[in-house]
Amino acid sequence: MPGGCVLSMQLVVDTVHKTASGIATVTQATNPPLDVRMPVSGPVITMTVMPNNTHFRMDLQSQSGMVGRNLSVMAVVGEDWQSGVANVHLFTDTAQGTISFTTPIKTAPAIGQVAAE
Repeated sequence: MPGGCVLSMQLVVDTVHKTASGIATVTQATNPPLDVRMPVSGPVITMTVMPNNTHFRMDLQSQSGMVGRNLSVMAVVGEDWQSGVANVHLFTDTAQGTISFTTPIKTAPAIGQVAAE
């Protein structure tokens, strides 16, 4: 969608301690363009509704020292971590104020990842 917000995240998930952390970027092709990059971290919660129906929820918050900006992402992914949905709330110090949107999640190959044969 032209002019729509885009969320990109590079995350490391610690499955032992059930936490996730990394960098989240929100961009928007508007004038002036929006380009916000912040470190995020938070818990990973296992949600099992029924046997064989498990999802993982990550409640990520920005850890930015920037006054007036805060990013909150609630992401839910399937058991295989390949797809899901994210609800994003970006509190800005601009005239736009709060930006909220929902976006699908798709995983991308890790940088330098070699496919197994």
